[in-house]
Amino acid sequence: MADPVWGNLEKAQDDDQTIDEAIAAAIAAHEADSDAHTESGESLETHKGQEVIDHPALSLVADKYADQSVENEKFKYNQFKIESVFESLDAFSQSTSGTASIDQNLASAVLASGTTINSVAFLGGEAWSEGDAVDYLKNPRFVIIAKTMATTDQEIYLVAGSYDLDGFGFYIEDGTLYAIHMKDGSEYKTDISSGITVTNWHRYKAVYTSGSKIEFYVDDVLKATHESNLPEDGADSADELYYCGYRLKNTAAANKRVVLKEFIIQQDS
Repeated sequence: MADPVWGNLEKAQDDDQTIDEAIAAAIAAHEADSDAHTESGESLETHKGQEVIDHPALSLVADKYADQSVENEKFKYNQFKIESVFESLDAFSQSTSGTASIDQNLASAVLASGTTINSVAFLGGEAWSEGDAVDYLKNPRFVIIAKTMATTDQEIYLVAGSYDLDGFGFYIEDGTLYAIHMKDGSEYKTDISSGITVTNWHRYKAVYTSGSKIEFYVDDVLKATHESNLPEDGADSADELYYCGYRLKNTAAANKRVVLKEFIIQQDS
C-alpha cells in the first residue's frame, strides 16, 4: 500500500488537524497580524528606517497626492537658479565685430558671423557686479540646449563663467566637440565628439563639484570628467562678471551660425 501524502497526516496522535491544515492556519494568522515584520530588526521596521528606498522609476504618480497637499516649505529654497529660453536679451551683454549679428526669436537666440572672416558674435549673461556671478564654492551647474548650422570654419564657446578667464562648459571647433574649462585664462580640453553631430540639437550639461571635479554630459550621458587645474574662487574671483557666455567666431569668409534654445545656471545659495 502506498504511503499517505505527508501533508495529509495528522499533526499528532491527540490532534486530528492535518499538517497541511496547520500550515494554512499559520499562514492565515500571519496575514492577519498587522504587526508582522515590524519589530526591531525585522524587515518592515528596517525598511522604514532606510535613508533611501528604491522604487521603480515613475512609480510616484499624481493621483497619490491630494490637491494642495504639498506645502511650499517642502520644496527646496537653498539654491540659486537662472532658467531662460531667451525670451528677452535685454539683460544680456551683446557685442559683435565684422559682419556678425545676434538675433532673438521666440524661445531661441541665434549668433551669426556673416561672411567676413574672423567676425565674432558674443552674448553674455552679466552679473550686477564683478565677483557676483558663478561661484565655484557653491557647486554650480550649467545646461545649454544648442545646435550649429555647419561643421567647418567655426569656433564656438558655450560656457558658464567666462570663456577667457575662468569658466567651464563646451567648445566646438569646426565639427569637433570638447569638454572645456578655463583657469586664469588657460584652457583645458577633452575631445568628446565621438557619436555627437553638432548640427543636431543636444542638451549640453556641466556639473561642478566644488574643489573636486567637473562632469560633462551630452544628452545626460557622461562624456568626460576634469579633476585638475579647476577654476576656483580666490584672489582673482573679483574679475568674474558673467554667469554664462556664448561666443561664435568664423575662421573663413562664410556665414556660420549657432542656435541657442534654453539654458540653466544653478548653484547653492
